[in-house]
Amino acid sequence: MKDNLLKLRNRIANTDVLFIGMLLAISGTFLFSLKPILIKQAYALSVSSEQLITLRMFIAAPFYIAVFIFMWRRNPERHAAIKRRIPAITALGILGYFIASYLDLLGLNYITAQLERVVLFCFPTIVVLLSKFLLKKPLPKNIWLLLGMSYSGILIIFGHDLMTLGSNVTFGVSLVFISAFAFAFYVIYSKPLMSETGSQAFTSIAMLAASTAIAIWSIWSVPKGGLMVSVEAYFLATLLAIFCTFIPSLLIAAAIQRIGPEFTSIVGTCGPVITSVLAVLLLGEAFTMYHFIGLLLVSSAIGMMLITDRAKNK
Repeated sequence: MKDNLLKLRNRIANTDVLFIGMLLAISGTFLFSLKPILIKQAYALSVSSEQLITLRMFIAAPFYIAVFIFMWRRNPERHAAIKRRIPAITALGILGYFIASYLDLLGLNYITAQLERVVLFCFPTIVVLLSKFLLKKPLPKNIWLLLGMSYSGILIIFGHDLMTLGSNVTFGVSLVFISAFAFAFYVIYSKPLMSETGSQAFTSIAMLAASTAIAIWSIWSVPKGGLMVSVEAYFLATLLAIFCTFIPSLLIAAAIQRIGPEFTSIVGTCGPVITSVLAVLLLGEAFTMYHFIGLLLVSSAIGMMLITDRAKNK
């Protein structure tokens, strides 16, 4: 009788952990998916990419300082690893949260929020290919099918937008694809460092390094008084910094801790769909059969790849 009660209690506990983890992952994915919508709205207020990335990081930086101080005090056993890895984390932070983010922001000047999310969402396929060539990891057996599906989906939406929005779409897609490539490098080389330092401490240091680099860069890129924007623009930058950067990064980290990176990534496959719905409702972007087929191909391909990878690593 006691054994049956214990099994039932463990089953309920595991169900609660799964439910909470899934809820955290969905919430984080939703907030990340809102990012291109807010960026587009800021551009409508004549805010430049340089102004927006600077405001976003300045507003987010104090929150990451607080998280780092908390994690530093909570995990004294990681101090040596953190000190040893600061140069590498700094370089990765500048690559992932400054260079990749800035290229993504630039790209959104020329393409729709839907196309940006679909292109950026393909970074897991880039991670797989780079892992093969840089780390000598074997490719999944069905990788070429998945690559064909995902990039066919991108080309379908790209072709539609190219015909309706003009040749600038090509430049915008190129910028976002380079951004995805840079972020893929960040993902590949950040995993072992996160295991040493802890994901939250790693993310905080990376974000603060990017913020410092942006602060120095903004001296030359943002004209004097360039951060004096409208109240509406400050409001959007604050939403972008807190609700589309800081909070979702913590939610995703918490989800990974509870249900693992594989389940969290699989939940994340709904991200482009969420962005499409928001783009249609809030920005008035078109949603055609081309967008439906493209989204279906990309989301299915990434989902299949993540499920296959999870099964292989069991």
